[in-house]
Amino acid sequence: RFLNCKLGEFPFIYLGLPVGANPRLERTWKPVIEVLQNRLHSWHNRYVSLGGRVILINSVLASIPTFYLSFMKMPVKVWKKIVSIQRKFLWSGNSGTNKIAWVSWADICRKKECGGLGIRNLRLVNISLLTKWRWRLLSTHDLLWAKVLKAKYGAQIVTTPDLRRWGDVKHSSLWWKDICRLGELKGIEGGDWCWDIMRKILGNGAATKFWLDTWVGD
Repeated sequence: RFLNCKLGEFPFIYLGLPVGANPRLERTWKPVIEVLQNRLHSWHNRYVSLGGRVILINSVLASIPTFYLSFMKMPVKVWKKIVSIQRKFLWSGNSGTNKIAWVSWADICRKKECGGLGIRNLRLVNISLLTKWRWRLLSTHDLLWAKVLKAKYGAQIVTTPDLRRWGDVKHSSLWWKDICRLGELKGIEGGDWCWDIMRKILGNGAATKFWLDTWVGD
């Protein structure tokens, strides 16, 4: 009353994202699923060829969740539900019936030159978008959000891509834990792939940990 402000609570929606929501809960992703289903319903009375459906999946159905995917790690259960929606539309169109999926979804998501249809694998898209936060932390660590993370988790996080040991810091947020463990997701071969593919220019060597950093050739 004193400030004449409305009392709010977590989670709340800001710029389309649920701030303070648990990304590991299916209900957090419910708005995304509903938008996908509503978009399919709007196409109900239209005939679309197989080629047209592939284009719609990539340009519309695979693009709708992008904003969520750029901030939160999608649970496997939610990913499977979205794939189910895409698969049903690809093979059944707007008929409302379930038809046989003659090709596995993994093959469907392959590049066209590799025998697939070039449909985006949203799980890999999600991992790639989240990995950009690790890259930004290394390349633009003077921004406000990076300074907040440095103050909470330590200045070392902006000098090394290998964040595996920083994910278990006391009072770590779920978002931070997910960022630190991106390379440990099932289906991704080999250790922390994010760390393995990055290289650092030494410069004056002040930020280099001789015994801990991985050297080219190791």
